[in-house]
Amino acid sequence: MELAWNRLGFGAELAAVNTDRGLRAAGWALGAAPEPYSARYTLATDAQWATIALEIQTEGAGWSRSLRLARQTGRDPWKVRASETGTLAGPPAGAEYPETFADALDIDLEFSPLTNTLPIRRLDLLRQSVGSEFELNVAFVELPSLAVIANTQRYAVAGDGQIGFRSGDYRVQISVDTDGFVTDYPGLATRATDRPRV
Repeated sequence: MELAWNRLGFGAELAAVNTDRGLRAAGWALGAAPEPYSARYTLATDAQWATIALEIQTEGAGWSRSLRLARQTGRDPWKVRASETGTLAGPPAGAEYPETFADALDIDLEFSPLTNTLPIRRLDLLRQSVGSEFELNVAFVELPSLAVIANTQRYAVAGDGQIGFRSGDYRVQISVDTDGFVTDYPGLATRATDRPRV
């Protein structure tokens, strides 16, 4: 299945996904901030939707970066490998303190509505009672730098395909379809309704 999102401002994401046993996804994204970039990624989870691998490459004017986060199972420590060429302002690719997200079962790729689906499906939030709330430590991957940091997030079941999301002082209510994929992320992106033409 193919999913596409239009980012508010300038940007887009397209992902081909398979959900036969967990998630397998291959995606592509464009963004304009903090500077123009393109990104290509592959993402995989185990059968319980705990993330086991992310490979991503970003590039812009005069620079490129790559990152691989991987582990054997959804409960093993993360192995982090990163590289970069050229000059991009901001933090280096990779993780200075990977031990801070060693227990993270989910990856959150900045600006990507797809990665919100990972905890939604892993925790089976659409079948949880309204008001149920879960606090998670996730491996947050910044774009376009590909720096990886630990991030505490909260997901709350609001009912009728609505999931509350909170990280620090940031709060939003996300709309999802019956499979847990984001249809509307206020302030970030909306899902394209027509199948994209390539």
